[in-house]
Amino acid sequence: MDLRELKKEVAQLPSIEQNLQRFQDHWIKPLRTNTNSHLPFIQNLDAATKKELNKRLVQLQDHLASIKSSQALNHKLQQYSRYLVELKLTGFNGDRQKSTILTNQLQQDEFLSLTTIAKEIQAYEEKVIKLSEHYEEINELLRKKLSLEETLFFLELPHKQYLYNLLRLSTTHKKIARDLERHFLTISAEQGLKKAKL
Repeated sequence: MDLRELKKEVAQLPSIEQNLQRFQDHWIKPLRTNTNSHLPFIQNLDAATKKELNKRLVQLQDHLASIKSSQALNHKLQQYSRYLVELKLTGFNGDRQKSTILTNQLQQDEFLSLTTIAKEIQAYEEKVIKLSEHYEEINELLRKKLSLEETLFFLELPHKQYLYNLLRLSTTHKKIARDLERHFLTISAEQGLKKAKL
C-alpha cells in the first residue's frame, strides 16, 4: 500500500467514541433500571440480580472512560501519517533541514513516536479485551436469569457489533502502525542515500 492510500485509510479509521457510545446505548442503558422501560423482562429481574448487575456496571464506568480516551490514538495515527507525507515531500524538494527536523520529531517526540503509539495500541487492545470479558460475564448472568426467548431478544440488539468493531480496531491499529513504520524506514533510507550522494 502506498503512502497516499495509507493516509486515506488512517483518515477513515472508525471512531472509538462513536462505537463505544453506541455500545453503551444498546447494552448498558437497557441494563440500567432507569433506562430500560422498553425491556420489561429486565425490569422484572429479582432484586439480587439487579443489585449484582448495577454493581458490575458501576465497575465498568472508569474502564469505559479509559477506552473513550483512546480516541486520541486515532488522532496520533492521523498526525503521524500527515508528517510522513510531509517528510516524503521534503525529500523530493531537497529540504534537508526540514527533513531532519521531521525525522527527529517522528523518532523522538514523546507524543508521536511509534514506540509510544505501539504501547498505546497494546493498552487499547487490553482495555477492549477486558471490556469483552465483562460483557460475557454479565451476559452469562442474564442467561441464567432470563428465559431463552428473552435472552435471544436481548442478545440480538446491535451491541455485539459495536463491541466487535472496537475489538477489530485494535488489529487495524497494529497493521497501520506497521505500515507507517515501514514507510518511515523506506523514506529515511531514501533520504539517507540522497544525502550520501550529495
